[in-house]
Amino acid sequence: MKGRKRRQSEVSDNPGENSPNFHGRKKERRSTAERNGGSPSAINPTIVESASRTFPAGSSGDATSNPTPHTNFFSGAHHFTIYKPTMTEGDNTNERQSMKILAKHVIVGAEFDSSDHHPSCHPETRTNISHSIQLWMHNLTRKYKILWLHGPAGVGKSAILQTIAETEANSPTSILGATLFFSRPNSRDDPQRVLITIAYRLAVIYPPYRQYIVEILSIDPRLVEKSMREQFKAFIVRPFAEERLMDGLHDTILILLDGLDECNGEEAQCEIILLIGKFVLQYPTSPLIWLIASRPEPHIQDAFSEEELQLSYGEMQVLVDSDEARRDVEKYLRKSFADIRKKHRRSIDSSLQQWPSESDFSIIATRSSGLFIFPSTLIRFIGDTAYADPDSRLKIVLEVIESTSSPDGGQNPFETLDALYTRILQEVPRDMLSTTLMLLATWAGGFNTDDFAWDCNWLGVTRGRVYGALQRLHSVLKVPEPQDALEGELEVFHASFYDYLVSPSRSGPFYVLTSGIIQTLLLRWIHVLLESHSAETSDIDVTRISLSWPMGDEDDRLRIQQWTFDMSLDYLIRVSGEFVNDSIRNEFSRLAAFFQDLDFGQVLDYMDLDMVTYPETVFAKNLEHWDVLKTVPLQSLNFNDIRFDLSPKIHRYKKPGTSLRVGWDTAGQGDVGPAFEKIFHSMRIVNSRGEQSGDYETINASDGPTWETDLKSNLATWTDMAPSHPIMMFGRGRKSCACFQFNVSGELWALCLPCVQLS
Repeated sequence: MKGRKRRQSEVSDNPGENSPNFHGRKKERRSTAERNGGSPSAINPTIVESASRTFPAGSSGDATSNPTPHTNFFSGAHHFTIYKPTMTEGDNTNERQSMKILAKHVIVGAEFDSSDHHPSCHPETRTNISHSIQLWMHNLTRKYKILWLHGPAGVGKSAILQTIAETEANSPTSILGATLFFSRPNSRDDPQRVLITIAYRLAVIYPPYRQYIVEILSIDPRLVEKSMREQFKAFIVRPFAEERLMDGLHDTILILLDGLDECNGEEAQCEIILLIGKFVLQYPTSPLIWLIASRPEPHIQDAFSEEELQLSYGEMQVLVDSDEARRDVEKYLRKSFADIRKKHRRSIDSSLQQWPSESDFSIIATRSSGLFIFPSTLIRFIGDTAYADPDSRLKIVLEVIESTSSPDGGQNPFETLDALYTRILQEVPRDMLSTTLMLLATWAGGFNTDDFAWDCNWLGVTRGRVYGALQRLHSVLKVPEPQDALEGELEVFHASFYDYLVSPSRSGPFYVLTSGIIQTLLLRWIHVLLESHSAETSDIDVTRISLSWPMGDEDDRLRIQQWTFDMSLDYLIRVSGEFVNDSIRNEFSRLAAFFQDLDFGQVLDYMDLDMVTYPETVFAKNLEHWDVLKTVPLQSLNFNDIRFDLSPKIHRYKKPGTSLRVGWDTAGQGDVGPAFEKIFHSMRIVNSRGEQSGDYETINASDGPTWETDLKSNLATWTDMAPSHPIMMFGRGRKSCACFQFNVSGELWALCLPCVQLS
């Protein structure tokens, strides 16, 4: 089972939508601007261009000191330049609004200077390759405008690019434009946000580009929801090639993308390469240059090898086990061991002239084979302050290395790294291990949110139990401090630990996506839904859900309760049948009254619930038996039963290969596509919010002057064309929702309408 990362939605301005029952909103992802303490303009106050102005004699130069009212907005102004000669007193408002739109959709934590720290190179290491990159960056006669830096996992590519970014940012002649550090384990991997993240950073740095962004987002604020190709045209091609905003201002602007192979989806990775490659060839005078780092995955190699891209890029390989890499690892190890000895001087025998011994040091350096991930993980393990006994930890490392040494002398650092990960997990107390693995499964399986305390409450784990379960893992995980748990998230130091956990052949007994662990999660989700329901009053109230780790104020706790309910309902219905045994089915049967009292229309209104999964759920027969799920013909729908006080939804499924679901076959029903497109059009005109995840887009409809009439008219046309088209009906009475699905122009669509049960 692979859960999808839940996306964030707006908090309603309507107080009635924050009641204790269903009207809470899902937790918001805070924008980069908000994380930095204010509006986007507060991030860098020095970037705002100012115009020279003259003031009447005797004035202080403060606009408020002049009592004479201005009859002309430009009175007294001279020697200034603006982008696009259109200006109003609301421009600052437009700028703030446009930057907020971008900030809401960036990949949070992906910039080089983010609080989500990206490690840089150890001093005096990787000097040759860093120097070569710098020469390429600052050579105005460079042959290629793309440099592809590649090498295997753990070789130090991210550290090299982090060092490049830090060095360039501190240079008085900096050419650094935007940086984006992908991270699959830490959910910095959404391809739909890549161009938005780049555009946001460029808008912060370059005023002409910011003014351009204000203009295009004022015209079309939904640009952030369009395809990557359309965003590339709007954010890159038009400003830097067609309108040439930077002519005479900047000869070179560097855009740095690290870990492209960790962007979600091979198709998206290849599309990014192709868009950039074609751009630099078509517009060779553009100031943009691109530094891209990734593993040399076959599909990435194939994308760069496309015939039309051959002349667009140069490449640089970060070698494993090269002489330079070995020397750099030794430098890193010697400095790190010296730091550990200094920090733990009470624990290490002061009579030792050298620690570790040269022979022990040689064993570790040799086994590292120039692969930086191994010594960096090892150093965190040995120097762990929770143990304060580096010498005994060193002995453990040497034992692990000895146990994984092959008889023929061959060396595989990842084999040793896996053994080290196994040894670290073996140190988790036996009575804590089940909780540890459940926490890791929630994170590695993609079930988690962005904030640690929310996940812990969803799992029903107390604060003490959480930190006890993760106490031994600080050498591989970044665990938020309790005071930061509402906003901080569990992070991995390196993707190799994630790869280890989700590979049963590598992690063995510590494989986290086992049936047993998923079944534990299922039982927890069932328990949450049962807690929210009262059989006596036949209602559902999220405030009944007990929190294992109450945090924040009353509003925070209510949002956590609502989120816990939403996540439990969503993931329970989408679970794969392979994880459901008789015990789970028996527990699920206790939810009969819950589903009979659940208001499906109201849940649909505020929650991103994928209703079309219900007919396919392993529990579908239970829902049918409880009379809360059934199939009826389209002609039986009374249009007057539609609840227009709640928001209908359209789902457009974008995942490649998505096909019509079981029970939704339109074969023999006639061509209903045109009528459905009319319905979509009538909704699209008045929609208030479009939200996207990796696989589908959801559109909420708002009221409009002809909304109800248009929908009913199109439904009538639709019914005449295909009266027996199947509708899935959820719920009972006024707590119902009708959902129908079609294949329109080769795409899968679903329309969900809150309604009263069929009359």
